[in-house]
Amino acid sequence: MKNLMIAAAVAAALSLPAGAHAATSDDLAQIREQLQGLMQRVDKLEQENQTLKSENEQLKADGEKLKAEGDYLKAETKGLRKDAATNSVAVAAVKGTDWASKVSIKGDMRYRYEGISDESLNTSGVQNTADRSRDRIRARLSIEAKATDNLLVGIGLTTAENQDPRSGNQTLTGTFTKKPIELDLAYFDWKFASWGDLIGGKMKQPFFKPAQSTYFWDNDITPEGLAFSFNSGIWFGTAYNYWISEVSGPENTVTADSNLAGAQVGVKLPIGASTLTLAAHYYDLSAGQGRRNVLFNCSATSNGCANGNTTIGAAGAGVLAFDYNVGELAAEFNTNLGTLPLTLWGQYAENQDPDDLNTAWFAGFRFGTASNARTWELGATYGVIEKDAVFAQLIDSDFAGGVSDSEGWVLRAGYVPVRNWTLNASYFMNKLNRDRPNSAGQTDVDYDRLQLDFNVKF
Repeated sequence: MKNLMIAAAVAAALSLPAGAHAATSDDLAQIREQLQGLMQRVDKLEQENQTLKSENEQLKADGEKLKAEGDYLKAETKGLRKDAATNSVAVAAVKGTDWASKVSIKGDMRYRYEGISDESLNTSGVQNTADRSRDRIRARLSIEAKATDNLLVGIGLTTAENQDPRSGNQTLTGTFTKKPIELDLAYFDWKFASWGDLIGGKMKQPFFKPAQSTYFWDNDITPEGLAFSFNSGIWFGTAYNYWISEVSGPENTVTADSNLAGAQVGVKLPIGASTLTLAAHYYDLSAGQGRRNVLFNCSATSNGCANGNTTIGAAGAGVLAFDYNVGELAAEFNTNLGTLPLTLWGQYAENQDPDDLNTAWFAGFRFGTASNARTWELGATYGVIEKDAVFAQLIDSDFAGGVSDSEGWVLRAGYVPVRNWTLNASYFMNKLNRDRPNSAGQTDVDYDRLQLDFNVKF
């Protein structure tokens, strides 16, 4: 560049006209000075150009480096996003698994055909109730959640008819009306030790019943209050205080609350390959005698809501004549007959308040167990419930129509064609008014009941 500019300047000087060659030495000196300045400027421009070229090369190199780093970061970001998505799915799966391990949902549905024959007569000598045939459903759903390692919470719903504490059945009637759902369970179970639990709320029955007998305590009853249970080695037991009726009113009226307090202690004894379970149970109904508020669904025109217990007072105003301080004894023997299980059981109860008609007992057997697919069972029971032997609000609602002062047989059969599906048949051959005549003067009134059940659970 520099040489080109000098050559251009010399050529310009040579191309001057002839007269111009006579220029003075001053003119030549000025031209040299200008050429010198021009060359210095050319040198400076070349230096700047070289600097810019170097900087451009550096910028180009830096750009390529940044591009390479950008490509690397893009690849890393893509990988991180993929890993994050995978980890998110894994975390969600872990959380889902953790949640699922803490919550269990179960339920059952039963369809029942029922035929009832009650030969009771009214004061005119006419049968009170015609033979009855009906279909009924019962559906239950419960959720249990493990809130902490030693605290379980349970909530359950059931179909119900008139809020009957002894039944979750709904009769199919009412021109397809919707059927009510009621709160059946709402409890906590705090396992405060390896051997003990504290249970509170509306709960399952926490005590032992031989062969799951329903006769002194209907299986559909879910008591309300607090209970303590223990199980250590061969020993087990329960203590409880349940609310029957919370009462409020004017100061000059009876406002004592009614409660049912009780306790059970039992032992499970191994006898070779068999087991014998023995248990003693006692409960006390407080503020029940002379009261009507402890009786469920008591109409203003009848004392029938006492379910057979003795009442005093006019119809619609009758109250319990006795207190209920009931002691129970129970035994269950489990063994095998050949390859099939056999259960023999019995229970006895006595009310300490009245001097007469104050005992009840049941005894029975069950051969086989309808549990797994293609298993079956057969059973038979005979029992007696004298008029004031037990608090009749608690007793089985099917045996003799759910009233005391009764006796009779119950025959049962069950078969499981596939898992979680059970077919049951029960036939009650009972007697009403065993010890006291009814309003028509009848005793030993025939009461028959047939139940055919289709049960599905999940």
